[in-house]
Amino acid sequence: MATLQKLRNMGPMLIIFVGVALFAFIAGDAWKILQPHQGSQTVGSVNGEELLATDYQKMYEEYSNVVKFLRQTNSLSEDELNQVKDEVWQNYVRNYIIKTEAEKIGLTVSAAELQDIVNAGQDPILQQTPFKNEQGQFDKNRLNNFLVEYDQKKDDANFVQQYGDLYELWKFVEKTITDNALAYKYQTLIQNTYLSNPVAAQNNFEANNASYDVEIAAYPYTALKDTEITVSDDEVKALYNKNKEQYKQYSESRDINYVSYRVTPSDADRAELNKEMNEYAEMLKADDADYATILRQASSMIPYSAVAWKKESYPEEVAVRLDETAINTVVAPIYNQADDSYTTFKLLGKAAVADSIKYRQVAFAAATPEATATLADSIMGVLKAGSDFAEIAKKYEQDGNEIWLTSAQYEGMMVDGMNATFLTKIIDAKKGEYTLLEMEGSPVKIIFQVTEKKNEVEKYQAVVIKREAEFSSETYNAAYNKFSEFVTKCKTTDDLVNNAEEYGYRVLTQNNIHTSTHKIAGQNGTREAIKWIFTAAQPGNVSPLYECGENDNLLVVSLANIREKGYMPMDETSEFLRNQIIVDKKAEKIMSELAGKKFEAVASTANVKCDTVKHITFSAPAYISLTAASEPVISAVVTGMENGAVSAPIKGNAGVYVVRLIAKNAKGGEYNAKKEQDALKIFGQRGASRFMNDLYEKAEIEDNRYIYF
Repeated sequence: MATLQKLRNMGPMLIIFVGVALFAFIAGDAWKILQPHQGSQTVGSVNGEELLATDYQKMYEEYSNVVKFLRQTNSLSEDELNQVKDEVWQNYVRNYIIKTEAEKIGLTVSAAELQDIVNAGQDPILQQTPFKNEQGQFDKNRLNNFLVEYDQKKDDANFVQQYGDLYELWKFVEKTITDNALAYKYQTLIQNTYLSNPVAAQNNFEANNASYDVEIAAYPYTALKDTEITVSDDEVKALYNKNKEQYKQYSESRDINYVSYRVTPSDADRAELNKEMNEYAEMLKADDADYATILRQASSMIPYSAVAWKKESYPEEVAVRLDETAINTVVAPIYNQADDSYTTFKLLGKAAVADSIKYRQVAFAAATPEATATLADSIMGVLKAGSDFAEIAKKYEQDGNEIWLTSAQYEGMMVDGMNATFLTKIIDAKKGEYTLLEMEGSPVKIIFQVTEKKNEVEKYQAVVIKREAEFSSETYNAAYNKFSEFVTKCKTTDDLVNNAEEYGYRVLTQNNIHTSTHKIAGQNGTREAIKWIFTAAQPGNVSPLYECGENDNLLVVSLANIREKGYMPMDETSEFLRNQIIVDKKAEKIMSELAGKKFEAVASTANVKCDTVKHITFSAPAYISLTAASEPVISAVVTGMENGAVSAPIKGNAGVYVVRLIAKNAKGGEYNAKKEQDALKIFGQRGASRFMNDLYEKAEIEDNRYIYF
């Protein structure tokens, strides 16, 4: 119960000062989830096991609620929602695959193992929960106290309404920890099948316990012209077949052509906005102007603040004029071409104040206002008499710790009412003095003490109205009618290309669109277009007109190509393969020319450049400045050479190299077999990672979320 009591006690404090940091969050519906689907529609499947749309939606809602709870916001942006949807799907696929494999060998996570993880408190997920101590670390006792109290009061509707979200958060965390623990156990099991041995450990120690200095002769591939190399179609085909697995596509995709047009304000729209801004500028001139109301009425992009800000916190067009503007002067609307906006402002005052203030506080309330006032006098009296602040705070279940208040916590945010009163009192308070703060309409009183002030800077209090130009309905309708006429004339891809220039549009392409793709042309709200691409379109077809973006974008799409699941066609990789063959043939030609030559002879060969490279190690690729390339093969070759030895020609990424070892430098240190064998376990980690990738690739995964979500 102590845990919940602390949460309750924090309420007034959060309203007064912690809440200042949360003003940037504005409640609103960024996206409306589809109603639960009826029937047996599936959003996808893994190895034939279907996931119903209703089940996916429940998982989505659960996770999005957790995210909103942790971020202390009521809404998420479309990009954030898309990320949630993807993470839900990816976690479902991962957990299904791992659970299926784990069941085959009887691998599970017991309740005792889960409790051990919670007791240890080291899992990063636990650190994201509100169950923390004063040092900000996860506190299992606070969690346990909460769970006990919740179990005792789960039939109390008011209690469940107040703390139900917190309980659901914990159930989600508990499930996530269990899933992650099973994945960790399974991957660790795979990893431990990779064994190291004393011979490999000794070699690893010797390779990493030395660095090498070399003379290097580099013959860059760029020294030979590509036109000097002949590549046949049969050679391209042979290389394609050899590396065919590299070009495997595990899900179907689409290539499209599209025209995207963003509607922008017209000159008439800007003129109308400028007229409005001049009217607001006149309103600001009144001595008794209600600035907060005017800014809300004007829908200003800059919130009203009753406290001063640093110059840098204002828009640039305001910041550069603050020093030259007289107090109580209103500056006429300024047009900013960079963001297509108009700005007017009134400077109310400026003063040099501390940018960082350290303070401590204690909040309290009694049964009646009269009793609270008496209590305030009593606390103020004992503090001024020298009583310990922290001890007083503890009596009211607060720690009384010192808190830093910085400009970043309130500048750029709306600050008025109680928050403005509180901030102004702290900013104006003298160091060391005790101040009683009474909040209008609140039974809570606060006594605070400023203990330190730092970084005095010039700050300005200005009322700023800034508005970006927006297109009118007339402007949008004109753009829509023109775009609609264009779309009507486009029955095929050829029509799209041929008519675009006439209408002043540009045809663009977007390749490898998958069912998991969320955006076309980088625009939000294109789900219907993606659905059309995968369910209704054939190559050459042109879509209907789509309105998307932030209700400011018009889109039409034509399907160019369907990439079937399987191997990428050779003609789509032929250019890359041909270039690879050219490099291979250049390397073969250069290596043949340099073969059998002494180092001095190689160094004097045409097109060869020489340099000295020091401190090459086996654990890191050698960087060769002569070719501006990383060359891991050189790091491997030099570790097997003796002083004075010259290598054979070495084929690298950017050229052919011949190296002569001039120094082998021991780093020192004693050989520790166990340490070296433990270091080699990284290969087990890589092996386990490749094994997991193989499981994913072999799983029959079908993602049809785009149809419903």
